[in-house]
Amino acid sequence: MFYLFKNSATKLKNKGREGFFILLATLGVFVACQGAQEDGNPFGPSTSTVRIIPSTVNVAQAANVTFTTLGGTTPFSWTSANLTTGTIIADTGVFTAGAIAGSVTITVTDAVGDTATATAVVLPLALGFDVIAVTQAVAAAIDTVTTNASGSTTGQTATIANNNTGTTFTTPPTFTTTATTIVITAPATLPNGTQGDQVYTVSVTDNGNNNTGTFSYTLQNDGT
Repeated sequence: MFYLFKNSATKLKNKGREGFFILLATLGVFVACQGAQEDGNPFGPSTSTVRIIPSTVNVAQAANVTFTTLGGTTPFSWTSANLTTGTIIADTGVFTAGAIAGSVTITVTDAVGDTATATAVVLPLALGFDVIAVTQAVAAAIDTVTTNASGSTTGQTATIANNNTGTTFTTPPTFTTTATTIVITAPATLPNGTQGDQVYTVSVTDNGNNNTGTFSYTLQNDGT
């Protein structure tokens, strides 16, 4: 740009008033380009870089956390990618966790259009049940466990894992879930005396809010 200015000055040296105004215009372009480079003007290369602090944060449901920026050009604008998981105030960075557990991406945009992202993890609440353990000692027996805390009444998913990892017994109970209950049906054949009692952990996830909980299940052997 300096060479352009110098050459323009040389060529217009003897052109009088018209040359003088052209020279001023050339100088204006030079100054504007310099300003764009220095000030992060959107018409020139931006030197603005922005980061979010913290980059990842765990938040309890309904709790608040304030995100801040490092670098960048004020003013800043904040957005949340999932308003059911959490909302954020656009001009302050104050994030409020919703009633659904999970991760949400937070984005900040500065005055020259530079952006950065962070992650807010809304933690699940613990599901509560009307029992802490279930034992079945009869083939095909049926028991019902009711979720009585932190459930959404939308639906549930239940999985089971045998704590006896070396066992040869491979027929676990079956489950039927409703919005608030887990119905457990024992297998048609119980473990034998050699296999022993089978102790399981039942894990339940609420489909509406992603809250989770566990309880213990024992299938007694038939003594043979």
